[in-house]
Amino acid sequence: MHLWDPSYRCFTFGDIDITPTLEEYAQILSFLNDPYKVYFRQRIERTAAAVAKLLHLDQVDRYMTSNGGFKWKMIENKLKTDKEKGKLGEERYQIIAFAIFGLVLFPLEAPGIISIKAANAFLEFEQTRNNPTSVILGETFLSLNHCRLHGKGAMRCCVPLLFTWIVSHLETSKEVFNNFWCFNMRPLKLVLTE
Repeated sequence: MHLWDPSYRCFTFGDIDITPTLEEYAQILSFLNDPYKVYFRQRIERTAAAVAKLLHLDQVDRYMTSNGGFKWKMIENKLKTDKEKGKLGEERYQIIAFAIFGLVLFPLEAPGIISIKAANAFLEFEQTRNNPTSVILGETFLSLNHCRLHGKGAMRCCVPLLFTWIVSHLETSKEVFNNFWCFNMRPLKLVLTE
């Protein structure tokens, strides 16, 4: 984090300055639609009820914390139980996407809790299919700037994405990681399999 220059909004390695771009983050995230489309945050009323309906969660209060977040462990247990009973349907993909939004892209400091804001972002994506890449990149910049300017704190979001982006710009012995922005590959899948 000490290599981040908040005034120029880039990483500085001696004479070399690099910064994540919208195109690179769009490639990492592999969202299907246009990353240049303007993303407007929408207010979704009754987020918890809407998430429960979308993910087929009965008794939504069981999955909620006192401050309004979702308990990931409870949702994961429901996923495992449904799998064992053979009742796992198409909602399994939405549950995994919900986990990615809540635990990877917009995590809370409390581990295993998905915030209501992350749930709201997930619902917005499910309803509008607007590409949130620009928002995720902006949140990454805000987190980097905050940590660097105040000299303390931790990244709030998108650490796996930032890690994948940094790895993609380093020279490695594995050819597949060297400059994969030029062709159509799945960077997150590559990082996870390594």
